Amino acid sequence: MKSNNDYKIDFAEASKILGKSKRTLSRYIKAGKLNPEIKKSQKGIKYYFNLTELENLKKPDTTGQATRQNIKIDKNNDTLSDLKNIIKFLQEQLKEKDRQIKKEQEGQRKLTIMLNRERNHTLLLEDRSKDKRPDKNDRTEGTTSQSKWQGWFKRLFKVE
Repeated sequence: MKSNNDYKIDFAEASKILGKSKRTLSRYIKAGKLNPEIKKSQKGIKYYFNLTELENLKKPDTTGQATRQNIKIDKNNDTLSDLKNIIKFLQEQLKEKDRQIKKEQEGQRKLTIMLNRERNHTLLLEDRSKDKRPDKNDRTEGTTSQSKWQGWFKRLFKVE
């Protein structure tokens, strides 16, 4: 049985010894990890802690159980590694899309070159057909006498 001499440390000192906040100490008391001596005074309730009990609580937990803080850190690490994996995956997809875009651009460039060649070829053919004189047998009605006089008139007065 513990004597009254074992309970000497007040709440503020106990929180300093453990390196924990007063709120954490209250949680420890509620969870049964700490059993302070409770004294009622005129100013309210006072808690007094046993030094050996505080020292035992201060020792690291070797049972392998994770504290809530460790679990949060593990979750954060898992989330962080998941996010890193997602970023790597998205970077690979982006590189593949870049390759596809370059391939499409190259195909489009080749198609543009081919279309320009065809257009130039067509324009050359049209220019050549304009330079040819119409066939005498291909004349339409009413053009024979008029075209003769118009041609003669233009040559006479050099009208363009």
